[in-house]
Amino acid sequence: MTSISRRKVLLGSAALASSTFCAPFVRRARAATPISFRLDWTIYGTHAPFFLALEEKMFDKAGLNVSIGEGQGSGTVAQLVGRGNDQIAFIDFASMIRAVEQGVPVIAIQRLLANLMCVISHADAPVKSPKELEGKVIAFGASESTGQMIPALLAKNGADMKKVNVLNPAVGAKNALFLQHRADAIPANVNVQVAELEAQGAKLYYFLYSDYGVELLSQGLAANVDWLKQNGDAAKAFVRVSRDAHQAALADPGKAVDLLIKRLPDQARNKKILLRQMELSKNAYVTNATKGKPFGIMIDDDWNTTQETLVKYGALPKATPVDKLYTNAYQPT
Repeated sequence: MTSISRRKVLLGSAALASSTFCAPFVRRARAATPISFRLDWTIYGTHAPFFLALEEKMFDKAGLNVSIGEGQGSGTVAQLVGRGNDQIAFIDFASMIRAVEQGVPVIAIQRLLANLMCVISHADAPVKSPKELEGKVIAFGASESTGQMIPALLAKNGADMKKVNVLNPAVGAKNALFLQHRADAIPANVNVQVAELEAQGAKLYYFLYSDYGVELLSQGLAANVDWLKQNGDAAKAFVRVSRDAHQAALADPGKAVDLLIKRLPDQARNKKILLRQMELSKNAYVTNATKGKPFGIMIDDDWNTTQETLVKYGALPKATPVDKLYTNAYQPT
C-alpha cells in the first residue's frame, strides 16, 4: 500500500481550498523562544520590573517563553549562564568581569544599575565620610564585593585601612551584627540592605561610594555567548522588554510590586520593603558618562573605570578587553 504523509494531505487540502474558495494563505505562528532567566539573589524590590513583564505578558508578546529563577549570588549565577543552564541573567557586573577573566563565556547585553555601593551606619552615631571609618568596627563577608571595595574608598579619601577594625562574618550575617551594635558600620548595596534594616526598626545614616569618587557599574543583563550567536533576535526582544518594563516600573513602582506579589504571593509580607528598595534604585539607572544616552546603553569609559578599580583593589588579576565584556548589539534601535 502506498503511504500518504500527513504533510501531503495538508498541502493538498490547502491547494484545494485555495483553488476552490480562494481562501487567504495563513502563516503558522512561530514557536516562542524559551529562555531560562536567573536573578542574582533571592527576591528584592529591584527585581519587580521582570515580574511586571511576566504578568503584563510583555515577554509573550515579544515571542519569548520566559521563566524566572532566584539566584544564590552573582558568582554562581555567572557559572550557570556560562554552562548554558540559564541563557540570560540579572547579575552583578563586577562578578561577571571576574568570571570572564576566568574564561566563562558570558557577556553583558544591557546596563541597568550603577553606583549602588554605600556605607551604612547608625543615625545616632553616624559615619559621614570614609575618613570617619578610622577607629570604627565594620562588618562584611570576605567575598562581598562591597567589602572588597572598602580599601578603594579609603585610599581615594586619605583614610588608613589599618586603622579600621574589620569583622568578617558569614555572608548574610552582617545585618545582625549591625543591629546588635557590634558593628559601627557595614558596606552594602543601597537598594537592598537599607530597606531591610529600616524594616527592623533601625535608624540609619548612609552615603554612597560614588559620592566619594568610587564609581562602579553594578547590575545588568548578561547572556551566554554561544546562545547569543544562535538567538540574536530573541536577545534583542528580551532587552527591549527589559527596557520597557523598567521604564513602566519606574513610572508606577506600586503596580510593579503588586504584580511581583501576584506572581509570588509569599512576598506580600515584604511589600513595604520591596517598595522602599525600588525607591532606592530609581536614581541608579544612569551613570555620569551615560546621561542623555538611551536606556541601558554601555560605554567603554564605565567598564574601564570599573576594571581599573577592581584590578587595583578588588583582587582582579588583570583587565579584560571591553569588547569581551559587553556589547550594545542587542539594544533596541
